Amino acid sequence: AESAKVLSPGEKMGRISFDLVNNATFNESLNETITLDGEIYIGTLSIRYGLSERIQVGLDLPYIHHSGGFMDSFISDWHDFFGLPNGDRDKLPDNQLNYSYQDEKEEFNVNSGDGGFGDLRANLVYEISSKNNVSYGIQFSIKAPTGNAEKFTGSEAWDSSLALMTQYADSLFSGSYSVWAGIAGNYLGNGEVLEDRVNNWVANGWLGAGWSPYHWLGLKIQFDSHSSLYDSHLKELGDPALLMTLGGSLAFTEKTILDLSFSEDLNVEVSPDIAFHLSLKHTF
Repeated sequence: AESAKVLSPGEKMGRISFDLVNNATFNESLNETITLDGEIYIGTLSIRYGLSERIQVGLDLPYIHHSGGFMDSFISDWHDFFGLPNGDRDKLPDNQLNYSYQDEKEEFNVNSGDGGFGDLRANLVYEISSKNNVSYGIQFSIKAPTGNAEKFTGSEAWDSSLALMTQYADSLFSGSYSVWAGIAGNYLGNGEVLEDRVNNWVANGWLGAGWSPYHWLGLKIQFDSHSSLYDSHLKELGDPALLMTLGGSLAFTEKTILDLSFSEDLNVEVSPDIAFHLSLKHTF
């Protein structure tokens, strides 16, 4: 989710982020079977540029690597400690890589570690208005098929998205707080991954809030949801997703910020079991 408030004209922002994503689920329904068991490491280079007072453009280039990973036992202990559901994790071997799907027409199987550059994403944000602590913006995004479907680093399809966003910020005691939200419609092209089952039109939305008790610290929570990406009787593919992300920001300087967060799947098995996020951004 982008900010509804754009960078100033000529201002630039660079960000390097790392995501560790862990999956552990298997299921079967009618003629479909699926196993998603493994760990994904995603490093992303992001650039944003303030083109004018109301327009910001940006690029995101991810590098994606699939692995059996090392976090399975830690995540099981994490779930047990907080009383969270463990899904199918107890029924699957630790630290294995097995992404497989089969129906009467299609199948895929990824069981050896591999990686490569993912799909390049470009976006444009137009700030509709910003007054009385409220900002509104429109974002258009397009994803180019620069990844590889066989390596599971891309769908090899062109995708696009149009979103409406808003945010509100104000002071609170000695600090400040903000809330933000957005809703988007997405078009997904028919690529090389389950192309006969892709839902071409998908909706998604988000709602978040943050509190900064000090100028160098921000605490955040965000909820994200999207409609089903595939036409399938399997919960993993055919149900809408709901995620919760908790985290915070540490400001080393006014222009250099470190973000840390983790995400949990509130609708279990529809999205990754857990994801950890780390990013460092600097504004020039």
